[in-house]
Amino acid sequence: MKKVEYWRWRYRNTKTGQINRTMFQMTAAEASRYPEAERIDGTMLLRDVEDDFRDTLPAVRERALHD
Repeated sequence: MKKVEYWRWRYRNTKTGQINRTMFQMTAAEASRYPEAERIDGTMLLRDVEDDFRDTLPAVRERALHD
């Protein structure tokens, strides 16, 4: 198992200029979709993730069925 840090993030909306906060914690890789995203102090959640964890979203299941 590996430890993964999940944070809430603050980012600026490019259209309105307003500063927003994410509703849920996400990894730094996930937060990279938001321009100039910054971690919000005190919101870190450390999770144990299986090394061989498989994505179980519906699209993944559909691809597996058709392979």
